[in-house]
Amino acid sequence: MRVEIVCFGSELLLDKVNTNSVAIAEKLAQLGIAVSQVVTVGDHTQDIERALRESLGRSSVVLTCGGLGPTFDDLTRLCVSKVIRRNLVYSKSIHKKILRRFKSVRLPMPAENKIQAYLISGAKEVDNAFGTAPGQIIHWKGKSLILLPGPARECIPMMDRTILPYLKVKYPVAVSKRLILHVYGYPESKIDEMIMPVVRRNWDRDGVKVIFGILAHRSIVDVKVTAQGNATDRIRKTIFQIKSELMETLGDWVYGENDDTLESVIGKMLSTSQQTLALAESCTGGRVSNKLTDIPGSSVYFKEGVITYSNESKIKLLGVKKKTLQKYGAVSENCASEMARGVKDLAKADWGVSVTGIAGPLGGTREKPVGTVCFGVCSKRGVQTEVKNFFGTRTEIKEKSALFALNLLRLELIRQ
Repeated sequence: MRVEIVCFGSELLLDKVNTNSVAIAEKLAQLGIAVSQVVTVGDHTQDIERALRESLGRSSVVLTCGGLGPTFDDLTRLCVSKVIRRNLVYSKSIHKKILRRFKSVRLPMPAENKIQAYLISGAKEVDNAFGTAPGQIIHWKGKSLILLPGPARECIPMMDRTILPYLKVKYPVAVSKRLILHVYGYPESKIDEMIMPVVRRNWDRDGVKVIFGILAHRSIVDVKVTAQGNATDRIRKTIFQIKSELMETLGDWVYGENDDTLESVIGKMLSTSQQTLALAESCTGGRVSNKLTDIPGSSVYFKEGVITYSNESKIKLLGVKKKTLQKYGAVSENCASEMARGVKDLAKADWGVSVTGIAGPLGGTREKPVGTVCFGVCSKRGVQTEVKNFFGTRTEIKEKSALFALNLLRLELIRQ
């Protein structure tokens, strides 16, 4: 079975990253369904019609994303109607749902939104709990054409509630189980070299097929394993064995698996050990604190976050010595050490973590170029410091610094 995703929207070809296709493909992978192709098309009638004809000509399932809004450039309904030669049919019940949604936010419904109450003839409505554009499931010449709205907060819940259950029944495939191991701070090529003996083993036996993958992003490397077959127990045992061998190879380089993030893993470690944390950030501007407080329940272990951007604030709030700043500068291991100890004492926490650096694009020198970042981790065992040199834009350096700070804390938590 061949499956394609077709995404509509000129913004996807200009200034917006198409994240929907990745999210939808991940959802389909849960059913053991692999996406063969992703097509992105601008808001032009001829291009949309051509893409639909081509995708329907070569695939059994076509999922489209976008173009179901009420404006002049939302052309998906009209183009699908023309390509498969079926009329658009007005639905009074859908119209009422749209009216109720506007009423719930105390706004009158614009006349343009009525177009969203039209379905392709014979289509099944897919309810949209978070927007005004319903999705549609269309059976055409033995194929499935699925129309979804563009906003991720609308189309992804629709995938979970309606589309995946539909596809599971309509196109039953082998049982599939996935494992993703997350590694921080090491090159993709190094991880690839280390795990190759495991990857090259013959895992395809007893009716189980195994697929390996590796993906690098934001200083993180994901090692992916998918096992498919007809026997759940054999698949589970295969995944367990592969995981054991990969963990033996990678050890503490792996910070988590599947939905884990560095911040969620640290949260679990602090909660389990009943310890608390405080942060002092300079160049990251609160980025580390934001990541940690994105985790529900973080108030149990996260006591305080201080953004000491100026030298004056480092002295006043954290007790950094003037002599330290004069002799070594704000971007130094000495300053990071005093910041980490200072915030730990200030918050009366078990752990104090600091970040101070040059995010750029200005401020660098020959001795301390842009991307120089110093870190400190203070605990009852003393203060550990690190210096790193990151490359990239200002935003990239801030993000890399935040991730490094979290991983440094994770390693210190393991060693305690």
